Amino acid sequence: MEKRTTGADDPFQIELNSFSQAQSAAAHAVRYVANSEFNQAVLFFEDGSYLQFEHRGRDSRWAHASAERTQADRACVAMSHFRLNALHLQLYFEDGSDVAFTI
Repeated sequence: MEKRTTGADDPFQIELNSFSQAQSAAAHAVRYVANSEFNQAVLFFEDGSYLQFEHRGRDSRWAHASAERTQADRACVAMSHFRLNALHLQLYFEDGSDVAFTI
């Protein structure tokens, strides 16, 4: 994750690299919905973007962001894989963190 600061001479210098990718996704997610078979789902974010998920077996397993350069896109790019079932949607990220969303 990129480390940003407010400036070396600023007495209120803040480092913004303390959140894991999972924490960041959870902090910006606002709603999770899934179909009744739990093989399709959508995760909505604060900026109006969303991630669509499908898992209908080995031949149909994907996640897509609604648009580039959005919270959904950042989460999608950072994901290594996901699980979608009746219990939850669980996202696993490249930094080793994970987060689960339930209905």
